[in-house]
Amino acid sequence: MKILVTFALENEFAPWRKLARFKRVSVDAWDKTYIAQIGLAEVRVLLTGVGRFAAERAMAEAFSRETPDICIASGLAGALKSTYRLSEVLVAKAEADGSRLIEADHELVGLAERSGARVVERFLSSKEVVASAAEKVRLGSMADAVNMEGLYVLSAAARHSVCPVAIRAISDTAESNLPLDFSAVFGEKGEVSVTKLLGQLAAHPGRLPALVRLGHDSQRAAAALANFLQKYVAAIGSEPFRTIAKADAIAL
Repeated sequence: MKILVTFALENEFAPWRKLARFKRVSVDAWDKTYIAQIGLAEVRVLLTGVGRFAAERAMAEAFSRETPDICIASGLAGALKSTYRLSEVLVAKAEADGSRLIEADHELVGLAERSGARVVERFLSSKEVVASAAEKVRLGSMADAVNMEGLYVLSAAARHSVCPVAIRAISDTAESNLPLDFSAVFGEKGEVSVTKLLGQLAAHPGRLPALVRLGHDSQRAAAALANFLQKYVAAIGSEPFRTIAKADAIAL
């Protein structure tokens, strides 16, 4: 069983990388791919970078080399409803971006639930970082949690007839406002630019405590996600899964 798992950023992956002793297998600065054996599953982790351009580029490169049996779009997410708590692990029945929707493989959703994840209806892939509590409330009528890459990861999987599923851990609640404009801190590879981040902090030094709290919350969420994925991937490897037929995006 070959499983591809994606994260946008290194900090989302770091706890699982340590837990499962992943080894980097790429040397290209643009290609951040890691591999580990977990139970009977060969697991490749791909760091895509943040946003549509980075995710689509990374997925195209990944599928040009190898087609896995299963693709898991993973990482951290912002809650869009007050019912979801920090560090809670969610699995979505579908991922959308406002105009398209990709449904997750129902067997993988069911196994995620049995492994401890909470099943929700939909994740939203946003073009921008959703920073304010007011905007989260507005989007809560459309989805349960928000990220910036999931739809593009699952779309690539569906085009290659690979079983897709999206799993996220909550790093910020629906009631919280993000301390900085994170849409403006990413570089061309979809990575956090330290220079841009420090520039925002210099302009708003009073927001540092809130940024530190967000960092701690993100670390806790990433650790919870790592523990879940370790159990979930081992369970996938121990059970026979069918390969889904090619699925097209559904227009909303």
